[in-house]
Amino acid sequence: MLKKLETFEPRPSIAYLLITCATFLWGLSIVIGRGVHQEIPPLGLSFWRWFVGAVFLLPFVFAELIRKAEIIRRHAKFIIFMGIIQIGSSVMLMVGVNFTTAINASVINAVQPAVTAVAAWILTKDKLTPGQSAGIVAGFAGILVIVAKADLSLLLGLNVNIGDGFAVFAIIGWSIYAALLHRLPKELGVTTTLFLLLMAGSLSVLPFYVVETMTVRPVPATINSVIVFLVMGLIISVLSIYIWNSGLRAVGPNRASIFLNLIPVFGAILAITFIGEQLFLYHFIGGALVALGITLVITQGRRKTGS
Repeated sequence: MLKKLETFEPRPSIAYLLITCATFLWGLSIVIGRGVHQEIPPLGLSFWRWFVGAVFLLPFVFAELIRKAEIIRRHAKFIIFMGIIQIGSSVMLMVGVNFTTAINASVINAVQPAVTAVAAWILTKDKLTPGQSAGIVAGFAGILVIVAKADLSLLLGLNVNIGDGFAVFAIIGWSIYAALLHRLPKELGVTTTLFLLLMAGSLSVLPFYVVETMTVRPVPATINSVIVFLVMGLIISVLSIYIWNSGLRAVGPNRASIFLNLIPVFGAILAITFIGEQLFLYHFIGGALVALGITLVITQGRRKTGS
């Protein structure tokens, strides 16, 4: 079973489905994070969700860690760097939403596909076709329509604060991660690589979590906290990153990143479903533009690469 997980390489159609599921889980994590932010501090939540995921994976990959120790040693610096980028970006966004508004964070998040495309071009020379560029613009426009409720005055009235800065750095970090993921050694296997990234990233958060505990407030020792950590650690952290990494390796950063525009869309759907928010015309317009953007990025990329 582990061998199949380690060497899992989905075909493009399955990869796109997995990437979509990953964005849904990330949208769910935002809903959960917002729901518990007054009870669980952001660094504590971030550390435990990723550390729980790493501990869960350890028994499954322990033998592989020993067998592939030399490969891990050779690539240790890059693995640690990627773990810090992936988990650190998540931490920055989690901290950022404690200071900025939802509309600011959503607008900033909407530029990630474009930032990823730029990062991929700079770091890997992975160029966009005109059709893919149009798809990114369409997806960005769709998110602006949703978060601004089709009201330009809301966008013009955005206020910039420290939370926006955290969100910007998070987007840049995730974009670099997406552009460089293919450089991780494939011989390590997907699951072993995931464990190493989660462990490296969570341990990098530990000193900041300790400071937060001493200077702000500790994580409450409650059943609710344990449930949140298990759900966030096992279902969202482990599962979402595994299927995202698998899909990203299969289709590349440019095609995968446009799916990140689905996060606010799924977030809106979940908010409407679970907290009673209403559905308006601008949701349909924005959703249609996001769907158009995804379609253009996928189809134009296929024509270019011949896949």
